[in-house]
Amino acid sequence: MSTHINDIPNAAVIAAAFPPAVMTETDAGPAIDLADADGPCFAVQLVGDVSSGDTVTGALSESDDGDTWTAVTGGTFTVASAAGVQTLRFVRTKRYLRWTGTIAGTDPSIPVAVVAGQQKKVF
Repeated sequence: MSTHINDIPNAAVIAAAFPPAVMTETDAGPAIDLADADGPCFAVQLVGDVSSGDTVTGALSESDDGDTWTAVTGGTFTVASAAGVQTLRFVRTKRYLRWTGTIAGTDPSIPVAVVAGQQKKVF
């Protein structure tokens, strides 16, 4: 059975992996519970204006319990030194997912938002 783009709320688990915010230091988003999802995951990282010399590197990690985190294979975005959108497709092996952004630069102030999701399990 296939799903349609107009049925996203019923076909996928989608969450803010990092709600829109201006990052001034390294930070992590909330844990996303993907217990009701299955198959390949996706993540979309949106970066706003970036001052010269500043960067943000986003990476996804996963956890069985929401406390101990390990890197997701293939879950690191390219270092962003300019505004833009990046997408990743990956496979998780644990229940929870989160995004962490590492900021670098002299006085960084970078607008960032990230969404992640996965198709819902079909029972």
